[in-house]
Amino acid sequence: MKLRTFISILLHLLGSIFLLAAVVLIAAWLTGIIFSDRWVWSQWLSWIPTIILMPAGGLWLIGIGLMRRFRRYWQPGICLLVLGPFVYLYLHWQPERTHADESRPGITFCQWTLGTVLANEEAYGEVLVELDADVSLVEGGRRIRWSQPIKDWLGPEQTSLSTGIFSILTPLPVEELRTVVWAEGIYAAILTINGPGFEVTPLKILLIDLPSDPNRSRWQIAARLDDLLSKAEFDEPDLIVGDFNMPSNSRAFGGLFKGYTRAWSESGEGWGPTYPREWPIARIDHVLVGPTVDVTSIRTIDPGRGRHRLQVFKVTAGSE
Repeated sequence: MKLRTFISILLHLLGSIFLLAAVVLIAAWLTGIIFSDRWVWSQWLSWIPTIILMPAGGLWLIGIGLMRRFRRYWQPGICLLVLGPFVYLYLHWQPERTHADESRPGITFCQWTLGTVLANEEAYGEVLVELDADVSLVEGGRRIRWSQPIKDWLGPEQTSLSTGIFSILTPLPVEELRTVVWAEGIYAAILTINGPGFEVTPLKILLIDLPSDPNRSRWQIAARLDDLLSKAEFDEPDLIVGDFNMPSNSRAFGGLFKGYTRAWSESGEGWGPTYPREWPIARIDHVLVGPTVDVTSIRTIDPGRGRHRLQVFKVTAGSE
């Protein structure tokens, strides 16, 4: 076999491998979109971010570049290279908004999923103190609520509250904080609090923390949460906040809490994904808004530590 022929066959084989890899990436991404997290196998694919179209486009172009007779089919590769980042940005970034109702009284919240923090609690506490939200909703964090920065911020007259899973750090008067669901790795608590705009009728918040195990079916978790909440006793919440461990495009998440809107879709600003903190690709921490209140602004912030980005948002009584 001549060397030229051998090189031609080798290049054709390599090109075929690159093209096949591109097709597999695209097929996996499309399958995740179509089937979402209806099954465990499909939920793995549903977490593939749209940005995957960019490397798929690169593989396509390399593949057809190596296969001389297919070089006229370069256009799909260019489309994928452009479409991937464009769609990803469109889905996860929102521009600055004009806040015409900035003067309306409301409560500012910080929500931060921490899980287990084994050391340096004071550094985490300093992050929350610097943000100076009216209420910090912290999942996990162990002893952060007892750290010196938090104690100094609350003052001698106040103390932090906890259900064991959720910690509430606030100087505002809390009427109620209690667990309503604690089973099978599914946690929910009801928080009722007074504050600006909610002096007469308190703000009711349902706090949620769902399992992170990627091998557990998100569809089954959502169904189990529905069942557990239906048996719990609490008033209809104004807000639902927490770590759902389900991305925004999750079909299981979309089936939860009908009648509530997503705060990020309505009032989000900047980059939306919350996990993982260093390179966030998915929004798995959510704020759902009932018909009686408004979230006038919501941002995600990199606190420089922890596994999740935190959310800062302002809640006001609903406008008539």
